[in-house]
Amino acid sequence: MTQTEISPDTHLILVAEDSKVVYTALKSTIEEHLKFEVVVLKSFDEAQSFLDSNEQPIFVAILDLHMPGSRDGQIVDMFCERKIPSIVYTSDFTEETRKRMQSKNIIDYLVKNSKTVDNLIEYLANLYRNTRIHALLVEDSGSFRLWMRHMLEKQQFNVIEARDGEEAWKYILSHDKIDLVVADYALPGMDGIELTQAIRNKYSKQEIIVLGLSSVSDPMLTARFIKSGANDFLAKPVQVEELFCRVNHHVEMLDTIRALRKSDQLKNLFMGMAVHDLRSPINGINGFTTMLLDGTYGPLSEEQKEIIQFVHDANKNMGLLVHDLLDISVIESGKLVLEKRESNIEILVEHRLRIHGHMAKNKGVQLIPYFEDVAPFPFDENRIGQVLDNLLTNAIKFSPSNGIVKVLVSSQEDSVKICIQDKGEGVPPGEEMLLFQSFSKTSIEPTGGESGTGLGLPIVKKIVEAHGGKVWVVSDYPHGATFCFSLPAR
Repeated sequence: MTQTEISPDTHLILVAEDSKVVYTALKSTIEEHLKFEVVVLKSFDEAQSFLDSNEQPIFVAILDLHMPGSRDGQIVDMFCERKIPSIVYTSDFTEETRKRMQSKNIIDYLVKNSKTVDNLIEYLANLYRNTRIHALLVEDSGSFRLWMRHMLEKQQFNVIEARDGEEAWKYILSHDKIDLVVADYALPGMDGIELTQAIRNKYSKQEIIVLGLSSVSDPMLTARFIKSGANDFLAKPVQVEELFCRVNHHVEMLDTIRALRKSDQLKNLFMGMAVHDLRSPINGINGFTTMLLDGTYGPLSEEQKEIIQFVHDANKNMGLLVHDLLDISVIESGKLVLEKRESNIEILVEHRLRIHGHMAKNKGVQLIPYFEDVAPFPFDENRIGQVLDNLLTNAIKFSPSNGIVKVLVSSQEDSVKICIQDKGEGVPPGEEMLLFQSFSKTSIEPTGGESGTGLGLPIVKKIVEAHGGKVWVVSDYPHGATFCFSLPAR
């Protein structure tokens, strides 16, 4: 069931509270952060009068248990009778109060303390977020399914029911709006663990939350659910507070991850646009400085040549950065399209070695290839050439003068492995994790003062992984490092 769309433009939040300090803080904070209009009701009679005349839909009501004119929490009963979703807060937290509140048809109750306003705002934000979340409840027991549905709908989730694993799995495959699956273990046919495994074969924990349930007293059941890919597990009978806490915690994480991904997509879009616009002026500066250095516009003094050469070199480095930024924005935005075709990796490696031979020769570095008999296999020549370019450039940059760089190509059982080994300093212990992070560098400097953008290895990693391969480094600090990557042979 998908509920009527709830919006700050159409729905009210009611605050039944007689303390001016509290209701002023709640009203201003809710209206500022959640954008809902807030109506303050300062007594039982005022609340009753408002409800009798109000025609605007109400998102939720916040009720002080002890209101003027409300004997023994009478205000709670009035709101429940009118089926208005309500949160009750009270300073009286006892077992008796807990049982009494749970017997009412309210969303929840909160305990008054110094953080009351903050806690209420957070709770309201969670409820509003939950109106966009679709929960699939998989339970064969009619009575428990009804109770669990009621609990989830109290938290404003949109709830869909399934009576067994097969029905649930078919629904998931045919609908793209499932965010949360609450599944019992003992289901007819496909059980809860099998359903969890099927979900995880297609969706990650960051795409669909799976919460396992069971009344079976088997200590291994929790482990089996978690090892099968469930985000969490609850044992029956379920405590209401624990259910609300666990579910909202995981949904909050899901919502945060989605917000970060959206932000990352916007960042990549902006970066791609900015980088694209930068290419034209960079190319123009490169052309003009080249013509000046070539004497196209007349002779230059040595001092003028030196200054223009500085500009030319700085612009060249900027061009390399722009190229890498464009690559990383394309790759991270998911727009990288591989053009795989049956190719010979040895021919590609030899070609790249010839290209980098001049750079190596200027530094006195010797490039030595070692080839096994590797049969042709499908890969994107341009992108794997880019991988080789980055790894060879790094190996030469960090090699000492008169050093040796070895390139080893070998055939594995179902993959092809390429390793590039240098005799520089290697990677200091603890800094390996920096290698494949964008804009990160280790503490080791190139031996010839060369510069870099910090994007080469992240690009390498993403291209290799897009092929279904792996990339890794073996460091023999301070005697060198070997960077390897593998590609599927088929």
